[in-house]
Amino acid sequence: MLLGMLLSFIITIAYAMLFNAPKRTILFAGLIGLMGWNIYKILPMFGAELTLSSFAAGTFISLSSRILSVKMRVPSTNFSIAGIIPLVPGSTAYKSMLAFINADYLEGITLGVKTMMLAGAIASGLILGLSIFSLWKGIEARYVRKGTKANGAG
Repeated sequence: MLLGMLLSFIITIAYAMLFNAPKRTILFAGLIGLMGWNIYKILPMFGAELTLSSFAAGTFISLSSRILSVKMRVPSTNFSIAGIIPLVPGSTAYKSMLAFINADYLEGITLGVKTMMLAGAIASGLILGLSIFSLWKGIEARYVRKGTKANGAG
């Protein structure tokens, strides 16, 4: 578990550097990747499916990326793109292709569908996190700001 945490941190930092993220954001990107990977690994210990843990990790990465992007005044993709790298189901996709090469089509289809489900869960989690902030901005623009203007005018 500790080795996986360390490796997910290093991998996230490496991809943040690869994508030319500003130096001041690289450590935070690594922490987001580390926490996302922890969510991905810890939830199945409590009985959650891998798809649900991928969704939860993607949502966390998206929410924390958005919060840090506002605080640090950088695009949220500096954190979110590098942060999802440890979650990408690369070994499952590899095993799926290997099963097709070995003419084990049923196993290949099973692993391929699992890969697509995990990738879809990560993407859905990212979208949910962004949607939460969009909804919040809409609610704030509609109710909070109007209420302040009305109170300030009177």
